[in-house]
Amino acid sequence: MNFRAYSRILDLLPPEFLHQLFIKLLQTKILKKKVIFDNLKINIFGKDFVNPIGLAAGFDKNAEVIDGALNLGFGFLELGTVTPMPQIGNKKPRVFKIPELSAVIQRLGFNNKGVEEFLNNLKKVKRVNNILGVNIGKNKNSKDFISDYKFLYEKLLPFSDYITINISSPNTPGLRDIQKKGNIEKLIKNLSAIKKRKPTFLKLSPDLSEENFSNICDLVIKDDFISGLILTNTTISRDSLYKKPVKNSWKLHEQGGLSGKPLKDKTNMLIKKAFSLTKGKIIIIGVGGVSSGKDAFEKISLGASLVQLYTSLIYEGPNVVVKILSELSVCLKKKGINNVSDLVGKNISYD
Repeated sequence: MNFRAYSRILDLLPPEFLHQLFIKLLQTKILKKKVIFDNLKINIFGKDFVNPIGLAAGFDKNAEVIDGALNLGFGFLELGTVTPMPQIGNKKPRVFKIPELSAVIQRLGFNNKGVEEFLNNLKKVKRVNNILGVNIGKNKNSKDFISDYKFLYEKLLPFSDYITINISSPNTPGLRDIQKKGNIEKLIKNLSAIKKRKPTFLKLSPDLSEENFSNICDLVIKDDFISGLILTNTTISRDSLYKKPVKNSWKLHEQGGLSGKPLKDKTNMLIKKAFSLTKGKIIIIGVGGVSSGKDAFEKISLGASLVQLYTSLIYEGPNVVVKILSELSVCLKKKGINNVSDLVGKNISYD
């Protein structure tokens, strides 16, 4: 029985419970899928990645399964989102699987155990040939979001390879307002005052207005504190959900962020746009709807140097990472492309 068959059986159990089971499984470190494809090695911000496929934030919120997740074949991990203080997140149920569309709607609300436990877990990890990013967010009831971000940035700086400023989750009230013109400048100005720094990314919403998106791209080019963009977070749009029948259609009307295959085209469009607006001068990490080598190829071809996934793990299982790597490696060879770095922004068709 393949994982998709198991997945249909497991659909009867609450998604958050299943997630905890997966975490427990990875803690055993019995899943080892690590493989090396020479044509997928890539150097980004001075770091040698064994491949460009990473785990997106949201899976390992508390930095609990770093070794287990790396054993799946990922080239890097993004841990978190972590907030200064622990918070339980929004009321359950808050995660809804839509199997017909390989999608998930969730409104978790930055549920995590806080930065102290996160940091303790990070300190236990042997830093040998692994690349770890941390995704930071403000507490829901914080009165000063800038202080939250500065505190987390400075605290986690020594234990991470890059830091992502999450200002785009739809599940924390007011968070996305930070992306607006005027607010985003204030945040970047305050963060830029930090003397020590690591490569720093802004994670953006796919629902940004054209004006605010263009403004952020312009800011990133001008300010050397921000290394690049992660495109994108989940969407509150439901436009792509009505192309095929869904058994439990009530789920489509649940509040929260949508991830998975329905997000793919939207993120691809924004990757292409950001690459054009920034003239390829920044690092773009593409995330949203990646479940095959073709999906990864398309995002890289449009301008992403690195790619992340999460939802496809839910539907395809732990083997999806090696499957994507294998398909991507084979496709590069068929296209006569020596290394994945030569594909970035070339806008080459997969077919």
